[in-house]
Amino acid sequence: MTQTSSYISGWDIGGAHVKVARSDHNGNIQDVIQIACPLWQGIDQLATAIESVFAQLGNQNDITAITMTGELVDIFPNRQAGVAEILACVDQYIDHDKIVVYAAEAGWLKPELAIKHWKSVASRNWQASASLVAQAIPDGLFVDIGSTTCDIIPLRHGFAIPHGLDDFQRQTNRELLYTGAIRTPLIALSHNAPFNGTLVSLAAEVFATTGDCWCLLGLLEPTSIQDNSADGQPWQADFCASRIARLLGTDANQANIAQWTQLAQWFAEQQSHLVSNAILQVLSAHAELAADAPLIGAGVGRFIAKACAQRLNRPYLDFNEILSSKHPASADHAPAVAVALLAQQQLP
Repeated sequence: MTQTSSYISGWDIGGAHVKVARSDHNGNIQDVIQIACPLWQGIDQLATAIESVFAQLGNQNDITAITMTGELVDIFPNRQAGVAEILACVDQYIDHDKIVVYAAEAGWLKPELAIKHWKSVASRNWQASASLVAQAIPDGLFVDIGSTTCDIIPLRHGFAIPHGLDDFQRQTNRELLYTGAIRTPLIALSHNAPFNGTLVSLAAEVFATTGDCWCLLGLLEPTSIQDNSADGQPWQADFCASRIARLLGTDANQANIAQWTQLAQWFAEQQSHLVSNAILQVLSAHAELAADAPLIGAGVGRFIAKACAQRLNRPYLDFNEILSSKHPASADHAPAVAVALLAQQQLP
């Protein structure tokens, strides 16, 4: 890329967060941040998030490379309208000439063309990440587990080779799994759970989520989570135990913390099993991948991908290792990093 701009900012605009990675013109990642953006509450949430990004990074004059999944939220009548409204909002804050939109096989598009070719733009952030990873690891399985979803993308001969491109196709073949490390309701993992030697029916309510389990197990740092918990209380262990207890129709003080942690481990096993099964289904459609082809993990929940690799007796690589990134948050927010680096490589 020419040095007409010192920096390229990659934006991944989701339904719950905005992630931004800033690269210099040599492809060195300088900053990676995440801003809470509950887009389902209104497009003004995106405007507020953009202003917060500018306040932290001062990047309003960067070349701005955009990918998104936020078009799916239910404030928009459909995904086409979502793409258009998100880009219209961004266009109010960033010079139109500095905006490019990642459109996968359609290339980099200006906003007006991105709206026209919205199907190549909507929910393609996984493709940016997988394409970047495939440059370094030609054959493998890219597994990005975020707060809400899990992407499972086969890589072959240096290319991502998914069987589906849109979310409907990907959910059909389990290359997209709606399970994540923070926001997934525990009731989505099971309708009952073992406690005190009996199988207890669970309340069909969003009383607790996977973030409660992984915090109790020490694999998520409570202070790092920007999402609200199910009851709006903090993510420290005693609050997590209270929320999980509520699912069983009881209170956390009716058992010790070790019992609640054991129950959290049980839920964690259900989620890991769900992801492992999906990985096996995707692998079953790609017999050409060698038995020792690695799993490459990204996302805040990549510890689940690492555990799945161990279960399946496959090597595990971390997104940060592949990039040799010195920024610890790069793997947490891989799509934002990917669009920044792909733009740095590909734009004239």
